[in-house]
Amino acid sequence: MTQPSTRILVLGGGIAGLLFTLRLSGKVAHESVQITLVNESDIFTIRPWLHEYATHQRAFDRMLPQILRKAPVQFLQGRVTAIDSDQRRVTVRDQQQQQQELSYDCLVYALGSTPERQNVPGVAQYAYSLEARGPLSASALREKLPDLGSNGGRVVVCGAGATGIETAAQVASIYPEIKVSLVTRGAFAHAWEEPVANIFRQRLVKLGVEIVDQSEVMEVRPQSVVLDRGRELPCSLCIWTTGFVAPPLARESGLAVNERGQILVDPFLRSVSHPQIYAIGDAAMPIRNPGVPHVRMSAYTASIMAAHCADSLSDVLKGATPKPLSFAYQAQAVALGRGSALFLPLSAEDKPVSPYFAGRAGAFVREAFVRFVITATMSQQRFPGMFMWFGKNRYEQQLEQNASVEGASLPSAHRPS
Repeated sequence: MTQPSTRILVLGGGIAGLLFTLRLSGKVAHESVQITLVNESDIFTIRPWLHEYATHQRAFDRMLPQILRKAPVQFLQGRVTAIDSDQRRVTVRDQQQQQQELSYDCLVYALGSTPERQNVPGVAQYAYSLEARGPLSASALREKLPDLGSNGGRVVVCGAGATGIETAAQVASIYPEIKVSLVTRGAFAHAWEEPVANIFRQRLVKLGVEIVDQSEVMEVRPQSVVLDRGRELPCSLCIWTTGFVAPPLARESGLAVNERGQILVDPFLRSVSHPQIYAIGDAAMPIRNPGVPHVRMSAYTASIMAAHCADSLSDVLKGATPKPLSFAYQAQAVALGRGSALFLPLSAEDKPVSPYFAGRAGAFVREAFVRFVITATMSQQRFPGMFMWFGKNRYEQQLEQNASVEGASLPSAHRPS
């Protein structure tokens, strides 16, 4: 009697969802497995390039059906509206606005993150953000910014993390006629040490960006941004880059999540509350340190989680014992406008170490790194071992160091049933 196929349902077709799908399909080609990928758009979006897409320096023309055409994967374009974990069923609204129900044996949640828009009045109604689609997205900025460049408008970017710095520098370098202000609640670039923050500041000042630090945004209006202490910045448009949160679907579906809506996962990337559900990328947060002091939302993190999850699930399906997630960050790169970036080598403690690569050298290394991640993603079905990473023994080393801590032993892994 033929053994029924294990139905694996993947939600989300970003870097995490796509890399996982292609890698797993290559690893279990001879297993009885049925893989379905669901994504709201049929376009593959590359988030590290969204600020360039918004300024007409990139085009997103990679279509998911085309990427998946040679893989043993079914693609469904639609929006996931509900997860019934008890019945192991997902509800999807397709392009014709029809509801479909998909059953699964194993669910992989890779729905990414979205800008946090609900914490300040007016942001949801008036502020643009670096999302791929929507009326206030990078696509909308792509249409709006050329007119502002012609008319000498003003753009206020709120948030001075990596996304805010990249956005302000990109707009100022491509549209020098636009006056750009960068607003941050605390000290400028406070996530980095002073030498790195100074490099960011010098580059932005050179591009003509006004840095408004120690200023909290109280409200976003159609033509202005209201700050604390009564100050108001007139603007043609506001771009919101203060942080990201996971979609509310996981919380609404009863999964254990953190304050940002990320699914809490064990060392094998399984939901701590629903072990038949795996979570990867921006939508997931390990409950145990996987070898780094802080797990960042980034394309690199998403790629590692996706590759590791595919390897782990492949092991489970074949009756082998998977290994826990373990990795180390090696570098961080922040784009600083056209032809410029800062590339920062990192220590084992996730701290920048010299020498830094700035300007064109930094841009070259950043571009090469992003292209490597994309190329590795596209090649996973044929070469599922191509994407590798550093720090695969970091987790075990930390367990040994913390052996006296209660609960330091690994949980067991099991086959989806």
